[in-house]
Amino acid sequence: MNNKLIRKDALCRLCSSGNVETIIRLNDTPLEDQFVDEAHKHNEQKSFPLELAICRDCGYVYLPHIISPEVSYIDYLYKSSTTSGLGSHYDQYAKDIVDRYSVHKKSLIVDLGSNDGSMLASFKKQEMNVVGVEPATLIADCANQSGITTINDFFSNEVVSEIVKDYGKAEVITANYMFANVDDVVGFTNSVESLLSDSGIFIIETGYHPEQFRIKMFDYIYHEHFSYFTVGVLAGFLSKCGLEVIDVEKTKPKGGSIRVISQSCNGKRVVKPSVKEMIANEVVNGVYNVNTYSVFSDSIQKIKKELITLLSSIKNEGASIVGLGASHSTTTLIYHFELHNFFEYIVDDNKIKQGLYSPGNHIPVHSTSKMYSDKPDYVLILAWQHQDSILKRHKKFVKNGGKFIVPLPVIRVID
Repeated sequence: MNNKLIRKDALCRLCSSGNVETIIRLNDTPLEDQFVDEAHKHNEQKSFPLELAICRDCGYVYLPHIISPEVSYIDYLYKSSTTSGLGSHYDQYAKDIVDRYSVHKKSLIVDLGSNDGSMLASFKKQEMNVVGVEPATLIADCANQSGITTINDFFSNEVVSEIVKDYGKAEVITANYMFANVDDVVGFTNSVESLLSDSGIFIIETGYHPEQFRIKMFDYIYHEHFSYFTVGVLAGFLSKCGLEVIDVEKTKPKGGSIRVISQSCNGKRVVKPSVKEMIANEVVNGVYNVNTYSVFSDSIQKIKKELITLLSSIKNEGASIVGLGASHSTTTLIYHFELHNFFEYIVDDNKIKQGLYSPGNHIPVHSTSKMYSDKPDYVLILAWQHQDSILKRHKKFVKNGGKFIVPLPVIRVID
């Protein structure tokens, strides 16, 4: 195994404790978003261990096997704008933050891991000055071309110095669905504290695994997501970096998320009751209990067995199956549920993915129009988290005699 490509952390990445335990093991998986073109479809792509560990001392849940972020972002394809409903979510997000925290017009808003600038575009509508930091070159270029000032780099003390020199300190710093992707979380957060103004706020929006696991959303586990945060873990960790959590709320994207708002420890804002309430709720629901994850893992294995039985029966009858969805999470789902032999191709509305081949298994990806021209008997919704919008958008497929299979949280056949 290439040591420069992957490492295994024996100690907790937040508190350095050696009191850690593996809680979920999924099948080895290639880098989930490294779809390849025709010229590379015959090249083997390595698979890497994919498992979750928990620190029994601080409660942090994380991937012990870490693939270098530089490798993950070389051919990064995901754009925020392609996620259904995320644009309107960001518009409301920006307005809520500006109104709730009385952020003055022309204040500096910095988005870390800013992707194509979708989040900052929403703050720009609120008449704010915006700067993004994005390591993926092609996506950073897209953001700059669309008028969102974006620094193409990994966030660091050097980038902080550059921003402070050119724009001053930030009144709002956001980390939207990227804080879990940070390798050196301690160094990163210390840099955030350095960039934040005395009256500023740091907002983390990230997937919330207690909520996601409730709906059996195990496929949010993939190699880019190093960390799986709870409110209790974030509150304890941020305080060590000079930041105080003052408010937290659940949000809807990604099957269940949290928005955690913090300020400098000497900040003047009052801590809302929501913080203690959420942490207490986590304890009651066994989020820090190893057995909770064992039960969850067993439930996923049960669904896997049931789904394979169903798909095998369909194939034995001579019926055809197509997969729908070509994203990070669908790679985890395909590999852990061992689905690649059940369909010849995948369809997806994202034009960036069309004409490419899935990571590892190299299943061809086509436009959803192909499922109308080919008329397969069944379409397995790999992107099951978006099943409502998918079913609504493709009513015609069912009307024409096709059937959808929804694998999670409960297996359903829709005709």
